[in-house]
Amino acid sequence: MKNLKHIIIVVFFAFLCGSAIAQKPAFRHCGFYLHEGWFFNYPFAVRTWQREDFANMFHLLRGMGYDQVGIWPMLEAIPMPLSKKDELALKEFRMIIEDARSTPLECWIMQCPNLTPDPAIAAKPWNQRNPYPVWRNVRLDDSVQAAPYLTHRTAMMAILNNADAYVTIDGDPGGYDGALPQDWLKVFLSDRAALDRYGTNPSKQRLIPWIWCGWGIKSVWGGNPNNPPNLIKPYTESTIKLFKTDMPEPWEMLPGRSHRDNWANGRVNIALADSLGVMDRSTIFCYEAIEFEPTPPAAIIQFDHIRRILKDESKYAESARGVFGNAQQPVMVLPNIYFFARCSIDLSYMNKTDNEVLIDLANFLGGPQELLVPAWDCFQRGLESLPTDLPNLLRKTELINEPAKFIPGGSKRYLEILALQAESRIGLLKALAKPADTDKQAVECVTAGITSLVNWWKVHRYVNSGSGNEPFSWSYVHNSQVSQLRNWCAKNVNNPIQTAKEVAILLSGKGVLPEKEAAQRTEELFTK
Repeated sequence: MKNLKHIIIVVFFAFLCGSAIAQKPAFRHCGFYLHEGWFFNYPFAVRTWQREDFANMFHLLRGMGYDQVGIWPMLEAIPMPLSKKDELALKEFRMIIEDARSTPLECWIMQCPNLTPDPAIAAKPWNQRNPYPVWRNVRLDDSVQAAPYLTHRTAMMAILNNADAYVTIDGDPGGYDGALPQDWLKVFLSDRAALDRYGTNPSKQRLIPWIWCGWGIKSVWGGNPNNPPNLIKPYTESTIKLFKTDMPEPWEMLPGRSHRDNWANGRVNIALADSLGVMDRSTIFCYEAIEFEPTPPAAIIQFDHIRRILKDESKYAESARGVFGNAQQPVMVLPNIYFFARCSIDLSYMNKTDNEVLIDLANFLGGPQELLVPAWDCFQRGLESLPTDLPNLLRKTELINEPAKFIPGGSKRYLEILALQAESRIGLLKALAKPADTDKQAVECVTAGITSLVNWWKVHRYVNSGSGNEPFSWSYVHNSQVSQLRNWCAKNVNNPIQTAKEVAILLSGKGVLPEKEAAQRTEELFTK
């Protein structure tokens, strides 16, 4: 009965999406990566999801056309040795993997190569731990360090033994300066032994190295502009050459590319996978095509990035195993997630206009396009093109099609989120709609603009890789909105010092920000 329900849902979704899902896709597979590394408010951060939320997202992804899902559950927040409490948490997460596979989606578990946290972190439940400040890099060329780490890794995989694939990144985070390819290979040899012993289907469960920032490179953070492609190339090349001869079967590769050619790793990993003859084993990870990282929650349309990147990689549509995309707050970028899948299925879908795609998505979810389209692209609109009373109209409407039931947090909460974001955007636009004729007007406009941005932040509480209790920061607001406010201030504020003081008093008095925090943030607005 359960399997019949899944079949009915998939068939219904295929009907809503049109014949494209039923036809042979352009890329053989399309996957989406759920990033649990950071946590802020529910349902924005994947880290806050419960099993039901994951199950719902799996159905939504399947309905859009995805057939693979990757999850970083942050095993690196589980200290050595494995405690009874963490063992129980892993067993619960094992059921999430099972939910994905029964959707059906292939489920890939993502891991770092050599990170372990301070044992004190275990005072909190697994999904509430922030290991970033307390991670230790394990030297894999030192058996005293490596042996207990690999034993611990095996103990966790013995429980999470039901995934279709196990992905390990070459850094970002993890890795260390001067590491040899043979060091990284030790991790895969250990994982292979674990799967052969504990795996539910060892002959089919693959190991997948995520080729990203260059194993052994000095700066191991992906997306680092100081790591140009030519610097990364020799590290990636030596690693792939070793894996071609020494990686135990079955294995594949996940070469990742940056969002543009001349940034960080560019397309060097994709080009190397091709030139070294492993494209048939490779799924192309189009990192940041769907959503930039890091970025505060915002419904930013990135269709042009998706078009450009998938067009770049379309030459491999038949030779590569597939494509993967990613987002850290998937609820906010559903339009991009939808578009990425539709284009991977049918490359001609890239020719649709942004507006046509958003209308398709509105029809997919069963909501009014005249409200959903401007809500999704409100950051690209001015007041004149935003419907009157858009937030309240969003709250009064419904999403009536089956896929909307599977939005994490529920369709009503999703509409409320869109309404709150629209309120923030409209509030900012109204505050900055006219030049300030007097210093008093400037104070009032700046206060209203800051209030609109802070109120939206209070909805999602994004804090990058923080612990969740950090004070408000301008880096927690989408840069396009902060830039708009700063540009207006540069043109309209004659006395920045006095204006900052008066704005801070108003913000504090209205309860928008605490007094000291209001003074600091307002001063930064005029000085940075």
